[in-house]
Amino acid sequence: MFYPFEVADVRSHVQYRLTDTRLAELSLAPRPDVMAIGKTIAAYKEPVWAESFVNAPAETIAAISSALHDLIVATTDLCPPNVADLPDCRPKLHLSALIRLWDRQNGALPDGLATTRHVLELPHGEFLTALPVVEGSLDSNAPAAMRALYDRLLAEFGSVAPPPRSTRRKNDILGVLQSGLIAPNLRPVPQDTSIEVFGLRDPDACADFAAARSRALIESGVRARDIAVLTAGDPQDLATAFAAQGVPLSGLPEMRSTRDVVGETLLHILLAKRAPTPAMVLASLALSPLMPWAAQTGCDLAEDIMDGRFRGPSLDSTADYRNLWDDIRQPASSAPQLRVLLDKIFDPLPDATAMQTRAAPVFATLGADGPLDWDAILSASVVAPTKAGDPNRNLQGVSLWPAHETPWRACKHLIIVDFNDGNYPARPRPNAMFLDSEVEQIAALTAVQMRGRTENLSHSLALFERQLSAVSDSVTCLVAYRSLDGSRVPPAAGLSLVARAVDGMNNASDLVVDIAQLAPADWPVAHHPLAPLAPPAPAPKALSFGGRDLLSLRLDETGTALPQSPSRLETLLVSPLAWFLAELGAGDMSWGPETLDVMTKGNIAHHVFEHVFLPQTPLPDEDTLRAAIPPAFEDALRRNAPFLRAPTWELECTTLERDITTAALRWRSDLMALDANILGNETWLHGDPHGILIRGKADTILRLPDDKILIIDYKKSGTAGRRKRMEKGWDLQIGLYRDMLARATRLNDDGLDDVIGADIAIAYFLMNDGGLLSSGMTLSGAANARDMGPDIGVEANTLLVERIKDVGAGHIQLNTTDDHDFFVKQAGFPPYTLGASPIIAAFLHEANQ
Repeated sequence: MFYPFEVADVRSHVQYRLTDTRLAELSLAPRPDVMAIGKTIAAYKEPVWAESFVNAPAETIAAISSALHDLIVATTDLCPPNVADLPDCRPKLHLSALIRLWDRQNGALPDGLATTRHVLELPHGEFLTALPVVEGSLDSNAPAAMRALYDRLLAEFGSVAPPPRSTRRKNDILGVLQSGLIAPNLRPVPQDTSIEVFGLRDPDACADFAAARSRALIESGVRARDIAVLTAGDPQDLATAFAAQGVPLSGLPEMRSTRDVVGETLLHILLAKRAPTPAMVLASLALSPLMPWAAQTGCDLAEDIMDGRFRGPSLDSTADYRNLWDDIRQPASSAPQLRVLLDKIFDPLPDATAMQTRAAPVFATLGADGPLDWDAILSASVVAPTKAGDPNRNLQGVSLWPAHETPWRACKHLIIVDFNDGNYPARPRPNAMFLDSEVEQIAALTAVQMRGRTENLSHSLALFERQLSAVSDSVTCLVAYRSLDGSRVPPAAGLSLVARAVDGMNNASDLVVDIAQLAPADWPVAHHPLAPLAPPAPAPKALSFGGRDLLSLRLDETGTALPQSPSRLETLLVSPLAWFLAELGAGDMSWGPETLDVMTKGNIAHHVFEHVFLPQTPLPDEDTLRAAIPPAFEDALRRNAPFLRAPTWELECTTLERDITTAALRWRSDLMALDANILGNETWLHGDPHGILIRGKADTILRLPDDKILIIDYKKSGTAGRRKRMEKGWDLQIGLYRDMLARATRLNDDGLDDVIGADIAIAYFLMNDGGLLSSGMTLSGAANARDMGPDIGVEANTLLVERIKDVGAGHIQLNTTDDHDFFVKQAGFPPYTLGASPIIAAFLHEANQ
């Protein structure tokens, strides 16, 4: 922890920012106790935040920890304040709760503050050496505790004068900003080079540019120590770029940041024991360096999990790994079961002893039997924050300034590496528990001056102004247009403050000079000339694979091509390239937390319908149907989306169950009107229409009184879009079921004896609004039923035959830039496949080429 002022070394007279580590060494401070806020919150059910903790424990602990830290540093003695003078009101209620939490820490304080309290209570004459403070170095927005520390050192050791600072105040942009960043009477000046703003592709490009800019300045005669680099990110990102340029950095941590891998793994194991387990928890465990399998096996297993294959087919070949993975996935419902599972999981791990040691507080929370107190268990599993060594500052390197600190030495040239949204000035953080008006009320009655949004904004602006004021010659601001994940990032709010100082600058974005638009000769840094590129080749219209049958890319154990499914063939219809990537297993896989998307809703609804409308069974009456849906819905959640069983998804689950109940009652009415008998649900069909083997599962097969067969496909959507697609002849999936039965491949006990050879019709039941769209039969009597005629898939099948012929000959027709509009406007359905992978967009070609 850095304190917001400077001290002087009495021997070398070097002035530097004081750290808690250095202060502890000079004052012989004892090793501080660790605060256990999470454990205390779980143990004491404080009414102020009890409900929040139940619904979101991690977020609640973080918010309360932030509020408690704000309260602690707002005191002058780092002791709980007296709030007796506060009237009974919301601020007093919340402040009292924080003070009780503080009292229960048994004297422990956040990092760095225990040393501060030790010094505040230390008698004069106990320091190992004198520690005078530097006059005027105290941050004007420093909290009360830091001011008290400054005053304590000043009282014993006095102060020293600061080194001569540049009295710049030139009549240029930087000089104007140094005279007052938000001064109302600011007088703009013509644009000059004292502040330059360059736009680059991403943060990596900014780091490389900063290193090259520093080297260019050094080669022009500027001393490295007269250059500073300001960043809000991980300094290690800059270390690589500067090392590549041979430019030393002063202020890098002595060692790289280290994570508490054992603590993280233990926490993830415990989360895996509490049902429902988030998929990303299991994926994180698969990738943990503490697992006994190879890193590549962990990557494969994590991809299986994020693709919905939780059993881990990547581990099939190793029995020990399989058993370990089964134990990791097994939830625990009692204390004895949790003990057994944890012991079985820890035993094969390379760091089993370390895991057992870290798990000791967890085992201590477990009773002999009974239900598990997950709040206490998870609170006992503490993950230590990421740690980095103290900065190693030398006199000759380029100064590294952290964005959240005042400069530790002046410079001539400053390079701001990440001049993007949220930095410079930093986005103000509101107090986690108090309104700004309540912060003012507490300060007026108790002299505890916490920070609200206004104070935080003032601090951020003052800090940015102080950083600019430490520069004598020039400031270079680097704006990344995109983050490393490719998303666009706006420039920092400080760009508008800079634009105020430029005469005639109406649009702040005009200050940004896009490096990519400059001729290399005009770049402010040296560059390596590249050989001229060959003229770009025309975008191909197709890819050819030498006549290889691409329908045989996926083979079974006998070497036979695996069958296609109706959904795969619809992908082939829209984008042969997307189909090809899926056949290779090269589709795009984005990681993210589980979400209740359309596919998940459809899987849940299908499961419920399958288990409440049973084959060869009389239709249930309305009351029986309503009673059957909740257990079927719960089973559907368990199988398809266990994350929805968490309390935070209660509203979405209630809404989805109500929608499914409404759809089920409509479908029951339709079945009664049709006098239909359910022959089978989720029935596998095999056939070879179009000359290839196709395999698909019919949602339900009905036999009507005239012995006609009706194949139903449920869709968790509305009628309008499906009707438009069928009217235009571009519907594919339901027609393939009828085609498979026309050219069926029979299997033993397939249950299709009553279906093969019968008069077959097809229909969609649209769950969202109860539409029933058929082909080949008029379904009289059913509500919202409509016969769409025999040609619902004529256009789709014509194109599909062409696509199958192409890929069978090793030919992939690439999409054009007009395909999206064609499928939306002409075919009547949204082509989600075109956005399935960035590779598809990269290979689009103009339709008129």
